[in-house]
Amino acid sequence: MKFILDSTVLLYFAKLKILEKLIPAGELIIPASVYNEVVSEGKKRGKEDALFVEKLVADGLFKMARASDEAFLGSLLKIPALSYADSETLAIARELSAVAVIDETLSRMIAELHSIKFHGSVFMLFLLFRKKLIQQSDIKSYVDKMVELGWRCSTEFYASILDEIRKL
Repeated sequence: MKFILDSTVLLYFAKLKILEKLIPAGELIIPASVYNEVVSEGKKRGKEDALFVEKLVADGLFKMARASDEAFLGSLLKIPALSYADSETLAIARELSAVAVIDETLSRMIAELHSIKFHGSVFMLFLLFRKKLIQQSDIKSYVDKMVELGWRCSTEFYASILDEIRKL
């Protein structure tokens, strides 16, 4: 399966030191604009995770891609609250019939509108568990750490995560 990763997933999974655990999950693709946001801008700000992502791409473990359907990308760019990186993530996912890994509500709504498959960070944590790359107890720990680092989710969503963990 191909996954197109947006900057939220890259940043939080790099901070959690589990980004490389995604490698066995499928083909991992980073849009060029997301790479620029995370790596180029991150290095300017002295972010350690930027160097980690840069190394994964340099080692060929993560691929970079650019959207080639300029008409579709252009239509997404007309949506004022959607960033270039989010637009490119959705456009590449559509082009490659891949899964966009996105957490932002607007991006998810647009993906649904255009029949683009999508999942989020929490799905990826459960996928890592199913592939036996992390333990059941790690899921809650990682979600808690993401929240501590600034990742946002509703209390209802957090409760549903806990419920799903209990069902494993």
